Amino acid sequence: MQDGHKGSLKHVLTRPDLIAISMGAMISSGLFILPGLAFSVAGPAVFLAFLIAGLLAVPACFSKAELVTAMPKAGGIYYFLDRALGPLGGTLAGFSAWLSLSVKSAFAFFGMSEFLKLLVPSVPGKLIAICCCLVFTSINLRSTKHTGRLQVIFVGILVSILLGFVVIGFGSVNLDKFTSFAPGGFSGVFFAAALVFVSFGGLTKTTSMAEEAKNPSRDIPFSMFFSLGFVILLYFLVVIVTTGVLPGSEFQASNTPLSDAASVIAGQPGFLIMAFAAMLAFMSTGNAGILASARFPLAMSRDKLLPPSFGKISTRRGTPYISILATSVFMCMMLLLDFKNLVKVASALKLLLFLFVNFAVIVMRESRIHTYRPKFRSPGYPWVQIVGIAGMILLLFKIGLAALISTGAVLFGGAIWYFLYSRKRVERESALLHLAARIFPRELARDGLVRELKQVLLDRDSIVEDRFDKLVGKAVILDLEDTMKRDDFLLKAAESISQELKIDPQDLLELLQKREDTSTTALRPGLAIPHVIVPGQGLFSILLARCREGIDFGGENSPVRMVFVLTGSADERQFHLRVLMAIAQITSLPDFDNNWLNCSSIQELRDLVLLAQRRRDTC
Repeated sequence: MQDGHKGSLKHVLTRPDLIAISMGAMISSGLFILPGLAFSVAGPAVFLAFLIAGLLAVPACFSKAELVTAMPKAGGIYYFLDRALGPLGGTLAGFSAWLSLSVKSAFAFFGMSEFLKLLVPSVPGKLIAICCCLVFTSINLRSTKHTGRLQVIFVGILVSILLGFVVIGFGSVNLDKFTSFAPGGFSGVFFAAALVFVSFGGLTKTTSMAEEAKNPSRDIPFSMFFSLGFVILLYFLVVIVTTGVLPGSEFQASNTPLSDAASVIAGQPGFLIMAFAAMLAFMSTGNAGILASARFPLAMSRDKLLPPSFGKISTRRGTPYISILATSVFMCMMLLLDFKNLVKVASALKLLLFLFVNFAVIVMRESRIHTYRPKFRSPGYPWVQIVGIAGMILLLFKIGLAALISTGAVLFGGAIWYFLYSRKRVERESALLHLAARIFPRELARDGLVRELKQVLLDRDSIVEDRFDKLVGKAVILDLEDTMKRDDFLLKAAESISQELKIDPQDLLELLQKREDTSTTALRPGLAIPHVIVPGQGLFSILLARCREGIDFGGENSPVRMVFVLTGSADERQFHLRVLMAIAQITSLPDFDNNWLNCSSIQELRDLVLLAQRRRDTC
């Protein structure tokens, strides 16, 4: 197997793949095992617990959709929190996400072993679970594409069986079983919601595979929204049918409530079909869990928070094989421990991560980093995020002290790793520093994150630098505050670029004035594009200028606040026309004028032009 740190992940995951990964990660132990535990707390109101947990996941879904369209990078929530809160926050998020998702996936392999023990009762269940984990590890090592296709098959069959269960089972629902609706009151329902919240933990795991999606900005948000809406409805209906079919005493004591309910509805065939569905659910969760979990150590290794070996990618398969193997080993270790407590810790970690992902959107927005440009913006900002944060805090308090202490131990361990290993290797700023720089009059923030997000945008939008971009990248940019007369501005522009063109400033000024006297270049309100031919060969220069108070070019289009000065030799006429077309495209974009005036620095003005959507194959 060939490998290399510089290998790239392959863009192979389609929208159906991403939907299947997201849904498959949710429909497993949360539906096939946890309803019995939740019923013991919430009673027949257990379906409301699933509904509440799902609705409280909506703000995080919106927040992650925004963050992933701005930063479609491997690592998902780790990458978001690292860039928003800094390397320490990233380290804690990375370990928390890796642990919670790996434990949830290991639980799926444990569930598989419980069913397979019926076929081979002489083999220890934990050994079967480890073997299942190794089988799916080998599938993930083969290729991401094959893993995604297998996930589509698993989820398609699983959803079909569950929908059949709902349709057939509704005829057997006994409303008398909903008496004593919520014996623990609203508090009991919320406690149950905290217990089953892990059921929605896999909702946004597709964000960790953003670099492997063919169209992450479009397909990942859609996959999350569709999956969440569909799974909330599916959980709601399936749990209602189960509650209305099983006696309460049997429901709360059952580790296989759906299979038991199917047995009541359709006898032994129903039990076997639902047991098969449970196996598919566990297989899809385990498969998707290894696929997504392995991307966290990969991303952390890239950022020097973990040893570089975790960042190796097979150049033959395009898979992060060291991270996959490490994740598999970690899952096998978890299979040897007590799962009930581990699942509570995984749920608490997931709640904490969802809390901070909502906070991360607020930090990114309020830092006003101009290269933070999500293609999807969360509706209802910031109130949706505030509600999400409050909801996660409420569920965290409901989940129990032991789980919170264990979660604190995980975070403490992550902090120790950061200070002993990562801190001396990482010098990276965060959006939180940019936000602090807005509040305190100090030079807290540099431009490292701005440049990184700029490169992410170039990669996301497949922007290939052309000659126009190169000229803008080195162009003189004048940022003027006071009002100016036209000739005063033209003199300043001529003095700024005459040396590059090897022409006397006065001669260049005369050319610019003559051009304006012949026909004004103030082409529309607020915009002027003075352009002249200069002596020489192979010469071309661009100067950009902003004047907030305006330059008086005369005529109905004054005052001018955006100016692009173009100067080139006669042999560059064709390129001259192409640059004019590029500027026309850029300045006609929605809100370009407002964005131009609101830029806070010369670099921001430059990036506004460089990152604009336009045709680049003509320059």
